[in-house]
Amino acid sequence: MNRLQVPDFVQESPGDHGDAVLLDTRSGHCFAMNPVAGLLWQEWRRSRDFETGVHLTARQFPQLSRDVIRRDARRLADALLERGLLTACAAGLQPSPSAGEEPVAAAGCGPADGPGAAGTADDAAHRAWGLAHGRRAAGTAEVTMAADPAADPSRPHRCPGRRRTPPLGLLGLLIALLLIRLPFRTLLGAVRWVSRHWCRHEATRAQGAAALAAVRQAAARYPGRAACLETSLASLMVLALRRRRAAWCIGTAADPFRFHAWIETEGSPVLAADEPDLDAFRPILTA
Repeated sequence: MNRLQVPDFVQESPGDHGDAVLLDTRSGHCFAMNPVAGLLWQEWRRSRDFETGVHLTARQFPQLSRDVIRRDARRLADALLERGLLTACAAGLQPSPSAGEEPVAAAGCGPADGPGAAGTADDAAHRAWGLAHGRRAAGTAEVTMAADPAADPSRPHRCPGRRRTPPLGLLGLLIALLLIRLPFRTLLGAVRWVSRHWCRHEATRAQGAAALAAVRQAAARYPGRAACLETSLASLMVLALRRRRAAWCIGTAADPFRFHAWIETEGSPVLAADEPDLDAFRPILTA
């Protein structure tokens, strides 16, 4: 393999410890990487050269054998190429190592799972999750959208409670549930089109909070899944019905890896009283 390239549809959320999460905006699937894999990824993105990434990683982690790093880098590249998160100008990856060989640059590890002695990293080569439905990929762990009942209810810009279910909340939730059935790329395109071509004005914080409150009341009566992805998208639709614009955000947090979705108005997140604070989350996508 001579040259590597990162497609335009891949979004990245780098971590504080060298780890990273990649988002495929075509499918909505995420790929979590530990610090060694994150370093390889960063160098492949910069230099587009497989061996340059191996060389830099070997310099950063001298306690690891270069052969082990190269072997596991090929395993990581195989996984990324298979999922379309990397493209190669010329094929030529050698066969993946046998099942008994343990990788160094395994994906799906948390920041605390950084490299130690050679061959001590997680032996799973990747983890990928479907954001919309929490689908479990083969041999992976399921990651759910976060919800923290202990979040501080006094936080500003929280949505107020309501006793009755507003019709717009029901309609927004229905539209969101239909949109989520579409391929993620189509869903994302629809959200961006509505924001750019239909909505006339930016929503205020009060309007965003009212939209979220209406959706939460409707979601309480819905027997199916209505987690943060659904409620944030539904809130966006409620605002769009009034031709008001807000930003739709998806973020990741590590240790353990988890995901959360929310809306932002006037540059500030709009959260319900029982939603987590966003200090631990890094945005990976804003639409």
